[in-house]
Amino acid sequence: MREIRIAKPYAQALYDAAIEQEALDPIVADANRLIELTGESEDFENFLSNPILSPRFKGEMFQQLLSETVQPLTLNFLLLLASKQRDRFLTAILKAFLEIVDRKAGRVVAQVTSAVPLNDAQQEDLTQRLLDYSGAAEVRLELGIDTGIQGGTVVRLGDTVFDGSVVTQLERMRTLLARG
Repeated sequence: MREIRIAKPYAQALYDAAIEQEALDPIVADANRLIELTGESEDFENFLSNPILSPRFKGEMFQQLLSETVQPLTLNFLLLLASKQRDRFLTAILKAFLEIVDRKAGRVVAQVTSAVPLNDAQQEDLTQRLLDYSGAAEVRLELGIDTGIQGGTVVRLGDTVFDGSVVTQLERMRTLLARG
């Protein structure tokens, strides 16, 4: 909960600065790359969350590591987070930033979990169904795989969950049979 309270104002500030500098698309690309980096690199995640490292050292490391690969606004934002000792919340802040971008664009995000990867036709069909359901201008699918659901899909659209997994269907059948 604390993470969300901290993330939202920083995310809004980044969004406002990106709009002001007419650099929203490159900043979105940077945010996606940084989220990917934190997910793939345990070392980077440990670097961000390490309270022993000084803000100055972290700022210098951001300069050395990222000055060639991210937009100046993104780098300045990272330096600000380091100086305020908020860099450990980077992933939450960037995700909140992307949520703001999606909301302002009239786009909704659907987290889709399936037992096997969805092909292009299935993704297009699901996107169209979610567009019809939500009334949004656009739907972005975040795809994930979980073999534990055994088949079907589970879709989370905001606070609504559509659970079409085989596991859930079998559980419902078991409950109905147990009732008689």
